[in-house]
Amino acid sequence: MEKRDFYLYINGQPVPVSEEVYREYYRAEDKERYFMGRLKKGHTKVNPETKEIRYIPSRELSYEQLVEQDWQFAATGDSVEDRVVRADLIEKLRAVLHSLSTEEMALLEELFYLEKTEREVAGLYAVSQNTIHYRKNRLLDKLRKLMEK
Repeated sequence: MEKRDFYLYINGQPVPVSEEVYREYYRAEDKERYFMGRLKKGHTKVNPETKEIRYIPSRELSYEQLVEQDWQFAATGDSVEDRVVRADLIEKLRAVLHSLSTEEMALLEELFYLEKTEREVAGLYAVSQNTIHYRKNRLLDKLRKLMEK
């Protein structure tokens, strides 16, 4: 009997393997294909004692089948409650921002809206980075307290 070469293709490249590995690989692949087919197609089962034939439907449903069965799907977006809470927080934040001084608003704008670093802002105001850091933390504490009211 002549010896055969066995190959498995991995990423399009043939890889030589033993006959045992080759057969096991394809046995597992066939088994997976068999079970996937059973999931996708309905099948019948016969009770040997009563000779009753029972149809077992597919376990994989299409979107159309789910809609026909009146399945309810969770909303993908935010719930109404989340939107209302977010709108309230935004409105409260706007009111709090209007209560800030012009210097505080300027610092807030530079750091958070224009996304400048503390060092860049310190250069603009001709102060140290530590001073800007201290002012930023004070401003955030003030905003936190005003938002909690």
